[in-house]
Amino acid sequence: MRRSKILIFTESSRNVGGQELQLMQQMAAMQAQGIACTLVCPPGGKVDAVARARGLAVENVAFRNSLHLPSILTLAALLRRTRAGMVICHSGHDANNAAVAARLVRPRPFVLRSRTYLAGRVKPLPYNVLADATMVPSHYLRNALLENPAIRAERIHVVYPGIDFAGIDQRSHEALPSHVADWLAAGQGPLLLHVAMLRGEKGHLLMLEVLAQLRQRWPQLRYLIAGDGDARAAIEARIAELGLQRQVLLAGSVMPASCLFRHAELLVMPSTYEPLGMSQIEALALGVPVVASHTGGIPETVINGRTGMLVAPGDVDAWVAAIDQALSAPQAMRELAQQGAQGVRARFSVEHNLQQILALQADFARRQAR
Repeated sequence: MRRSKILIFTESSRNVGGQELQLMQQMAAMQAQGIACTLVCPPGGKVDAVARARGLAVENVAFRNSLHLPSILTLAALLRRTRAGMVICHSGHDANNAAVAARLVRPRPFVLRSRTYLAGRVKPLPYNVLADATMVPSHYLRNALLENPAIRAERIHVVYPGIDFAGIDQRSHEALPSHVADWLAAGQGPLLLHVAMLRGEKGHLLMLEVLAQLRQRWPQLRYLIAGDGDARAAIEARIAELGLQRQVLLAGSVMPASCLFRHAELLVMPSTYEPLGMSQIEALALGVPVVASHTGGIPETVINGRTGMLVAPGDVDAWVAAIDQALSAPQAMRELAQQGAQGVRARFSVEHNLQQILALQADFARRQAR
């Protein structure tokens, strides 16, 4: 069975975060290798708009629920028309609809589920039956899934995300958004950069407490937050309560964020839950020092004391001490980041990511041909 040169990606989420950007990057990289790709997503959302702006092929399907018959039939028709050899699914509704649609088509395409986040009870059906294989971004997340002994371990594969480091290198020298440039120009103190969606587990509120405690020792210390999300109002309120309006900029979503990194003394990642994380990888690749939480998959990307600093999540005092230590030894922190650059560029390359995905498809094709 020959590997198809056509792939379908599905995404039922309407917003754009790390998972969706990774999907689009995979599409672009596969197209560069001569593999035609189409993204199937709901109409009118940010995913739809960003993908089209990037010149990616897009078709719209509603994905209103996990068993939406019109979506299943439309997707099955697309699979027949294109004779796609693989469907890569990214969210719950689209993954379930795609699994059914694939079984209405002959020859049946390989259904690969991407699972980047766990919330709530894990059920075995999506992993053992609906998807032919599931890729997760870290050993931490794989182990978390396999805490349910009913899930078949041979179907769960660690596939580290692929990062376009050449693009990051180029974009890191691009001009800053005007509101960010103006804010940076108005101050002179060291900059903490935090690139993450505004959600509770990302640790923005903790960093505000850390900043407030460091004010006396580092009165000019600044904190730049790049991202959007539901926690914005709570973050704004706490900034006002602590009197940090001049020290903190809620920059909103900056896409791509690469242009921010070269202005930062430290990239901070104070998450309480993080299956892997991306911003700390990009920071290390650019030689920017990292202080991150010792949680989830982050230790698979940052080695404490060798490529960066890892701190207990949620511990304000520990974070205050770590940031103080890092700011007091800037050259030592830069050296740690430089030691980490080569490692992350090898393990998280686009080429390595695509090789792993295509190897999973080839293995499925061999099993189908028996």
